[in-house]
Amino acid sequence: MKSFGKLVYPAFVQQDDEGMFCVYFPTLFPESGWEFPLSKAKTKRKAIKNAEKDLAYSLAGILYDNEELPEPIPIQSDRLSPEMELINIETLFEPYGQEIQEHLKGRHWHIGYYDEDTEEYLEAIGFKNDQGMWDIFYEFYSEEEGDHIETFLFTVKLRSEAEERFKQYVEEKILKRGAN
Repeated sequence: MKSFGKLVYPAFVQQDDEGMFCVYFPTLFPESGWEFPLSKAKTKRKAIKNAEKDLAYSLAGILYDNEELPEPIPIQSDRLSPEMELINIETLFEPYGQEIQEHLKGRHWHIGYYDEDTEEYLEAIGFKNDQGMWDIFYEFYSEEEGDHIETFLFTVKLRSEAEERFKQYVEEKILKRGAN
């Protein structure tokens, strides 16, 4: 398991409608970081402490997924409202290393494909193998055999590769077969 030394990422803390203090990382998680906090607590101090640990877990997960750690990107102050306090969260792998390793043992990926024509959602699951790569499996129900069948599809290094290859598999193998 890869680890990391001291890292600092920009965040903001804001109190929600229920009085909880929430810590957000919008530049680290651009898809969801503005809307969903990484950490929260009843006090600002505890929310920041939770964010240090939750950030360590998130960064370790990124490394576990064979991705590079993202560079800390400043949050543009013009995007902040008066209730949002800009902060920097400092974290380390070491204080949480044992916990993180235990937590990551069950980590897996769900890779989905939604077919708008049939409104069907298809999903593959990825598990990390002993070589540090990800084995991708597709499970489906076979009417002929009356059972769920799990099929190994391919091995990849990165989630983006798995998503692209699963999309290609669905479009070339499953949807074309269903159209015939």
